[in-house]
Amino acid sequence: MKNDRTLLQIKSAAALILPMGGVFELSTIEVDQSFLSDAERALIETWAVPRQQEFAAGRLCARRGLAALGRPAVPLLRDADGLPLWPPGVVGSITHSRGIAAAALRPADGPDTLLGLDLEKTNRLSAAASRRVLHPREVGFAAGDQRRASVLFSLKEAFYKAQFPRWRTPGNFHDLALSVDLAAGRAVVVDLAPCFDPILAGLEFRFCLVDDYVLSLCWSEAA
Repeated sequence: MKNDRTLLQIKSAAALILPMGGVFELSTIEVDQSFLSDAERALIETWAVPRQQEFAAGRLCARRGLAALGRPAVPLLRDADGLPLWPPGVVGSITHSRGIAAAALRPADGPDTLLGLDLEKTNRLSAAASRRVLHPREVGFAAGDQRRASVLFSLKEAFYKAQFPRWRTPGNFHDLALSVDLAAGRAVVVDLAPCFDPILAGLEFRFCLVDDYVLSLCWSEAA
């Protein structure tokens, strides 16, 4: 069971970095799965138990988020790429990390309303993984620093999750370089590979550090 204080701190910190109109929910993965619809149960019936738990906890957070937006708490199925099928007028993102699930949602006016969420531990990224994450322009900021490299990893995960539903561009970590302001909890794009639409260089990035977690959000200002 995760420390309740840590969960409360993550939720409080998330409230300070959400986009306008956004909501955030989180939970441990030990949840009663009876709320899942038959269709959702069918999606996960062959999965290993830990994946089933993560799925259920993520869907529970999503339902709570929908309720917070005044929307019906409908089942969330998946598209061909495994992404949640959000109801019309809503965009969202779900993340899991070491026994915690979380979801962020916001009202959407159209396909250009983007939102990506990621939660990571800051003490698990290996040196080899860090090298795969860091763009050459980020090495001076994060080389040899596991915590800083983890922040970049999480921000990039949030970026990919924000853009993928709209453009379906896989990319890799070296296709994006960010300049990070640790004190302000913000980042900006300083280099973007041509595989991405140039409009993505203007996305907003926010993050917060809570104990040994980093929570990252990426979104478009269009809403």
